Amino acid sequence: MTLAVTHGKVNFKGPLVSRRGDLNCILKTVIQEDAPQQSQASNDTSINVVLFGGLAKDFSHSVNQGDIVVLSGFTVSPSPTVRKDKLHPCILHLDGSEAHIHVCAAPAPAPAPAVGSSGVSATTKYTYVPLNELTHGSLVNVYAVVTFFKLPFPTKGTDYCSTLKLTDQSGAKVGCTIFCEKQESHPKIFKIGDVIRLHRVKAQIYGGSMTLITFWGWSAVTFDGTVGSPVVPRTPTKKFHFGEEDSGMVMALRDWAASDSPVPTEPTVHLSAVVPRQYFNLTCQLLAKATMDSACTLLKVWDGTRCSYPLLTVPVEPGALEGGSPAVSDRQGLIANVLVYDNHVDTAQALQPGTFLCIYNLHAVPQSVPGEASGGQEALSFHLHGGTSFGRGLRALPPGGPDIVELKRALQSCAEQMEDDMNSSLDDLAWFTPSEISMRNCEHTLQQVSLAEVKSSAPPQFFHVRAQVKSFQPQRLYQSLKLFCSQCKTIEEVPDHKTLRTRFQEAVMDNRPCRPAWAVSLIADTEDPSRKFTLHVSSAKCPADRDSKLIFVQECLTSTACCSAPMTTGADFQEMCHLSSDQEYMVPVRSSRGKLLLLDHTVPFLFRGKRQFYGCRQCSKRKLVKPTVEGMEVWNEKSVSEALGVQLMQYVSLMKLELEDGSDTLEVLLWDNSENFFHVCADDLAHCQEAQDRMKQVMDMFQPADSSTSQRPWLDLCLSLYSVDEDGQSQVQCQIVNTQTRDIL
Repeated sequence: MTLAVTHGKVNFKGPLVSRRGDLNCILKTVIQEDAPQQSQASNDTSINVVLFGGLAKDFSHSVNQGDIVVLSGFTVSPSPTVRKDKLHPCILHLDGSEAHIHVCAAPAPAPAPAVGSSGVSATTKYTYVPLNELTHGSLVNVYAVVTFFKLPFPTKGTDYCSTLKLTDQSGAKVGCTIFCEKQESHPKIFKIGDVIRLHRVKAQIYGGSMTLITFWGWSAVTFDGTVGSPVVPRTPTKKFHFGEEDSGMVMALRDWAASDSPVPTEPTVHLSAVVPRQYFNLTCQLLAKATMDSACTLLKVWDGTRCSYPLLTVPVEPGALEGGSPAVSDRQGLIANVLVYDNHVDTAQALQPGTFLCIYNLHAVPQSVPGEASGGQEALSFHLHGGTSFGRGLRALPPGGPDIVELKRALQSCAEQMEDDMNSSLDDLAWFTPSEISMRNCEHTLQQVSLAEVKSSAPPQFFHVRAQVKSFQPQRLYQSLKLFCSQCKTIEEVPDHKTLRTRFQEAVMDNRPCRPAWAVSLIADTEDPSRKFTLHVSSAKCPADRDSKLIFVQECLTSTACCSAPMTTGADFQEMCHLSSDQEYMVPVRSSRGKLLLLDHTVPFLFRGKRQFYGCRQCSKRKLVKPTVEGMEVWNEKSVSEALGVQLMQYVSLMKLELEDGSDTLEVLLWDNSENFFHVCADDLAHCQEAQDRMKQVMDMFQPADSSTSQRPWLDLCLSLYSVDEDGQSQVQCQIVNTQTRDIL
């Protein structure tokens, strides 16, 4: 409908968007009713206004933020963005000859000193509200100390979100949620105790507690919280207001936080103080990095102190390491190998060697050192797990902060000490010298032959050989993991996490709601509390564990807690992994015509803790999902797959090695014997970093990086020569059998 007139102050003015000519221009603005105080404004006093055509063009050139405008001839409709921007539930449209805008320019400000290159001005006065005086719906400016923070993470939409917990001298504790389209536009918070200034944020009651959320025109400036450090504002904007009064408020908050305040102690510790199983923050310098696989990146870092516990060596494939780290310092416990997983990988890969950074909620994990020579000794490995719980993440630090000045001083002292000890330390590198390795464990009494004799022989036969590894494939060892069907002998690649996310989404695109009587609703522990899953729980329980159930997961998005809410999207692979992390026997399903069906064969049919299991597309005869599982004596992936009509595929490792012994070279397969060869289970290789490290250490011993033929160890192997039919033709293959590594690590 059309209304006569309304007026208000321009609180936000968007850019002019041209759509093929001036007559198709569009501009969005927000106007706000005059309020006695800025802190008393609420969402009902601010409204979205959209202008079209020549009116939008004139508004863009003639109206400034803060001007008073009178609008007439507009139409009113429901606002599609009310849940996001929390403004008036209606929106105004101005278009056509009946729409008019009258402008009353904002009064000119009092004369002020010229703004310097930093964009800082000390003339504007702001009123700051103590946290214990916040009222629901008010628009406020606050100063506070950060007691907890999460680094920006992507939301389900286009924005990044960061969350804070704040306090001040009033003793009140409030949360703060910040949404911003660009990650770099979020407040620059580096540690607990930093001071933050927020302008134009909205106070509201959420979940029974006071919370601050961002509003149109919000801004944030942060400061180091260390007493005595320079009061230097950190902000992504070029222009902001900051004067002597602001400096005094920052120093007052610093003194209060350092003396008698509820601000928790910063969990940052040096490597020298780390103990097993500890979660801590590490301020350090990046020396080198390497991509381990699609969901893991290795960072080699140091902070100038020596860890008092042995550090686990993480093997890296030749040429994969970017940057450098002296082998001597690795052995002296100066360099920590940090494995970064999942959602933190992109940030880690963007870091350049030499960068100063802080890693938050890093986990010191004790692991046994492989090999009999270690005597069962444990070493520390450092893991930055996926997710954002407990503020987990990492970020680069500015080079001029007080923490970095102290770190540089420690690194310089450590480097000078290393230089003095370098000559004597280099003598210790003799352990790289290769030796002869006894490996076969077969009962054959055949004499040793050369590779040339093997190549000239006819299958089937067994041989004993003594040779060196010239090369091996694949170079990225995680690619050796395959899926194998024992029934039809099919071998398939194991999809990486990126591929799985895409396949998982495609597999459930035609999902429809299905609400049988035995379905229950669960809100997942994710960053988005509106994301819900429908869990269909089998009536049978595992005989070995009375609390374990066979659970079928069908995800939905809903704005209410009602189980009958319509489903709008498919399941998310990462969230499925999150749900199954502390559950057993979880099966992703979709619905069709009111019945539950398994997903496509390209995605796992069963999640069991951190493990996923696949079915063969050719041999599986899938059933409708609510199988009859009563009477099952033992529950495991095999019995569950049989109940679902799925032919279970096995994880296997398949490698090709090129051997040489001076007489000839020979390509051999390492497949059936791979588990004995490496002393690791193929299923563990798919899910256990320790098993992957063991395999990498073995191959690095066979072919050390940048080594010559004379430096590589001699291997005592048993080979099987056999023939296979492929495309109607007989081909000769050679495979390593009855062989295992022994006493080499």
